Amino acid sequence: MSKNQPTAIDLFAGAGGFSLAADKIGFNLLAAVEIDKEACETYELNFMKGKQSKTKLYQQDILTELTPKKLKSDLELKSGSLDLLMGGPPCQGFSSHRINSAGVDDPRNQLLLQYFEYVKELRPRVFLVENVTGMLWKRHEDYVKKFKALAKKHNYELFGPQILNAQDYGVPQNRKRVFILGVNKDLNKQDIHWPPEPTHGTPTGLPFVTASTVFDKPSRKTLKELKDVLKN
Repeated sequence: MSKNQPTAIDLFAGAGGFSLAADKIGFNLLAAVEIDKEACETYELNFMKGKQSKTKLYQQDILTELTPKKLKSDLELKSGSLDLLMGGPPCQGFSSHRINSAGVDDPRNQLLLQYFEYVKELRPRVFLVENVTGMLWKRHEDYVKKFKALAKKHNYELFGPQILNAQDYGVPQNRKRVFILGVNKDLNKQDIHWPPEPTHGTPTGLPFVTASTVFDKPSRKTLKELKDVLKN
C-alpha cells in the first residue's frame, strides 16, 4: 500500500456504496461506521472477508456509542491528517414520502448535524454528504442553515447543496440525490470542479444506461418458469 494513498472514513456506511466508490478511485478505507447489523454483515462480506483489508468496521450508534474522539484515537489519527470523510445520514426524516409537515422533528434529522461533529474532530481535508432531495424543502431549511454555518465557522468552503441524478453518470437508475462537498479553505481549490460534468445523456451524446445492460439474460428454463407463473 502506497504511503501516498489518500485516506477515507465512511459514516452511515450501509452496505458500502460510498466505500465502493472511494475504493475504486484508490482511497485507503480506514474505517466504516454503521448501526444496522445486517448492513454491517453485507459490508464485511463486500470489503473485508477474504481480502487484505485493514478497514475497521464499527457496528455502533454515532449518537450514543461511538464518539469522534474515540474514532480518532482508535485509528491513531491526527486532526487534519484524514483526506476524506463521507457519509449519507439516514434520510427518512427528509424523505419526500413524508406527508405535509411529517418528518420535521424526526430525531434522525439531527444526524446531519452529528456528522459535523466528526468533521470538527477529524478536520478532514474534504468531506462529502449525500441525502435525499427532500432535505432542501423549506420545512427542513433550519438543519441545512445550521450545517452551512458550522462549515463556515470551522473554515470549510461548501460546494452545494447540489442535486445530482445517478443516470447522468452511467448508473441504470433515475435516482436524484443531494450532495454537499466541503473543502478546507486552506487547500488550493483551483482544480476542484463541482458538480462533476455528466457523462451520459444530453448533451454528452452517450445514451442513458438501462437496467437490461446490467443483468444477465435469463436462461430458457427461467423464462419458461416465469411464463408458467404468469399464466397462473
